[in-house]
Parts: sequence; C-alpha cells; structure tokens
Amino acid sequence: MPDKGAMTLATVDAGEFRQVMGHFPTGVAVVASGAGASTEALTVNSVTSVSLDPPLVSVCLRPGGRVLRRIAGRQEFTVNFLAAHQRPLSALFASRARPVGRQAQAQLGELVSPRGSALVHGALASLECTVHTLAEGGDHVIVLGRVEALHLGGGTEPDPLVFHRGRYTRLAPYAEVVRPGGVAPGDPGTTPGR
Repeated sequence: MPDKGAMTLATVDAGEFRQVMGHFPTGVAVVASGAGASTEALTVNSVTSVSLDPPLVSVCLRPGGRVLRRIAGRQEFTVNFLAAHQRPLSALFASRARPVGRQAQAQLGELVSPRGSALVHGALASLECTVHTLAEGGDHVIVLGRVEALHLGGGTEPDPLVFHRGRYTRLAPYAEVVRPGGVAPGDPGTTPGR
C-alpha cells in the first residue's frame, strides 16, 4: 500500500505514466544492427531478460524507426550495456541527429560481432541476438531476441550507466545501501518475483 500521504490518480495520462515509470531505475544500453556503412544504433533503457531456456531478451522500439527497420531486415542485432563513463555515447545515440553508417561505427568503436553487427567498445557486456519475434506493444514494437553469444568487458569492472527519473545517476556503494541489521536486496528470501 502507498504511504498515507501518497497521491492516487484515477486516470492514466501518458505524461504521468512516463513520470511514474521514471521512478524505476534502469540500466542504459545501445542496440545496434549492421556494421560499417549499414550501422544503425539507438540508446534504450527498455531491455528485459525474458527467459533463460531458451535465452531471450526483449527491447522496445518505436515502429517505423531506422533501427527497427534494420533489425527486421537483418534479423539480428546486438545489445550493449553501457558503463558510467559512456554517458556521452548514450546521449549521442539518444539524439534524433544520431550518426548512421560509418560515422556511427566510428563512434561505437570498430568492433563487429561474428554475425555482422557493431559491438560497443568498452561496454560492460554485449549480447548478440537473432530475432525470435516482433510483436506490437501499444505505441512500440517489442523485439524479442534469442541470445546467441555473450561478450563480457575486460579489465576492471566499471560502474553501470543508470537512468532514473529522467536523468543519469550513479549507484551508491553497496555498503551504504544496507542498513545495520537490515536485510539487503538479493539476500535469500528477498529476490523479487521468486
């Protein structure tokens, strides 16, 4: 139940819905399809692990967009989880004026997956996916991808890039989050959805 002073909205306005959903922190990723002159890429924060067997992820994209058209045509794409220091890259590929083709590939780095799509240099991790299903989801298209290969970033583990309430933020160190004598998220018996 919400706190006693919480506000309840009887109708769901699109702007208010977006504002409320902004309270749920997310990671930030770049979805890419194609490489070199055919590179298309876009920043997203709507990536969800759907299934372990088979390994499936979902990404939500606007219908008619360049990235969705490229994914539908090639039937494959990459999902690249960004590190905190890659905020400028996230902002660049969130822009309507984001680069395409060779300029996009140069900004992402010159890495290309064995299936032929750009991988983001310095990403925390990347997934190579083939299209499992494309489905309408309101004003977006849900791209369900089968994960075919995994790539983990090398070296020291940088912090993830996090988005919350309409802006970038950082995670607090774990020790600062756990209250003395309290139960930490992820401890046995507290895993959401289990």
